[in-house]
Amino acid sequence: MRILYVVKGMSLSNGVSSFIMNHVRQMVTDPNFQCDFLVVTDIGSPYYDELKSYGCAIYFMPSYTRHPLQVVPFLRKVFSSQHYDLVHCNVMNSASPILMMAKRYGIKVRIFHSHATQNGDTKWKQARNKLFADLTIKYATTNFACSKLAGDYLFGKDNYYEIPNAIDITKFKFDENTRQKVRDKYHVPSNVKIIMTVGRFTTQKNPMYIVDIIAELKKQDFNFVFWWFGDGELEGDVKKYAEAKQVTDVIKFWGSRIDINRLYMAADVFILPSLFEGLPVVGIEAQISGLPTLLADTVSNETKIGKYTEFLPLDNPACWADEIKKIAKVDHNIVGASVDTSTWNIVKAAQRLKKLYAELIFESRKDL
Repeated sequence: MRILYVVKGMSLSNGVSSFIMNHVRQMVTDPNFQCDFLVVTDIGSPYYDELKSYGCAIYFMPSYTRHPLQVVPFLRKVFSSQHYDLVHCNVMNSASPILMMAKRYGIKVRIFHSHATQNGDTKWKQARNKLFADLTIKYATTNFACSKLAGDYLFGKDNYYEIPNAIDITKFKFDENTRQKVRDKYHVPSNVKIIMTVGRFTTQKNPMYIVDIIAELKKQDFNFVFWWFGDGELEGDVKKYAEAKQVTDVIKFWGSRIDINRLYMAADVFILPSLFEGLPVVGIEAQISGLPTLLADTVSNETKIGKYTEFLPLDNPACWADEIKKIAKVDHNIVGASVDTSTWNIVKAAQRLKKLYAELIFESRKDL
C-alpha cells in the first residue's frame, strides 16, 4: 500500500501535521505500508529528517503565485514517478489541481480531509475558498473529517468518515516527577500558576484576544506566567500588542517545541480561544496531560473528553480570566482521572485508519 499525503506545511505547531505524524509513526512499522509527502508550502520542519528515516519521499510544490507555470509539470512528474494506491489530501485551497492530476494518473482513491469548521478568517476568503473546496470535492472520491462539525460544514451530514485526532496516550499521560523537573529547570516557584496555549500565530487562533485575557489576569494580581508555544506570520504583531498592553513581563514566547508533552505537565491551565477549529489535537493533548482546559464555544464539543473542560464565549476576556483563576486550583491527577481516552488511543486509531485505507483501495479495484 503506497500513500501520498498532501499537506500545506509540516510545522510543529500545526494540528494537521501532528495528526499525520501520529498516524504515520504507527503505520511505518508495517513493511507493506509506504507513505510519501507532498508539501504545498515549505517553511522547513524537524519532521523531515524523521520522515526520511522511515523511507518517505518528500516533494515540495512550486509556489502557485510565484511559479504557476511549474505546478502542472511538477505534479505530472510526481504522479508518473510512482504509482500511488491512495492520495490523502489535507489542504483545501490548493487541492483541486492535485486531486485532478491524481485522477488523470489513475489513482482511484482520492481523499479530501476537512480539519476545520471554517475556510477563512474574512468573508471574502470564505467565499473564495468555498469555490476551491467545491472543486476539490468534485475530484475527491472519499471524504474524511476530524469532527462532526468539520464534516457537516464542508460535506453535509453523513457524507464522510469521521477520523479522530488520536495521540500517543502514554507520551502525554501526566507525571508528577516530570512536572517538577520542568518547573525546576525553568525556575517556576510552586506558588506560580502556568497558563499556556499552543498554536500558530494566525487570525484563526485569536492571538490578540489571548493578550487581552492575559491583561485581565494581570489586573487581578493573579500570580502566574503565560507560556505561549507556536510561530507564525502574526508573531511580531502579537508581541507589539503585548508590549502596548504591558504584559510582556508575564509572557514567555517559546516558539515551536518538539518536547511539548513534557511542558504540558508543568502547566496548570490550557486555553484555546480560537475563532474556529475542527477538533484541535492540542485540546486532547492538554486534557490527557491533566490540564483543566478552557476552549472557545466555537470549538466542537467533541473536544471535551474530561470533566474539567469548559467552553466560553469570545466576547469577554474578564470571564476567561475569572474561569482560569477558578480551575487553576484543580489537581492534575483528578483531571486525568476524569478523561476518557478510549477514542484517542493512536495505536487503535492507526489500525482503524489503515484498515479503512485497505477497504477503500479494495473497493476501488472492483471497478477495474
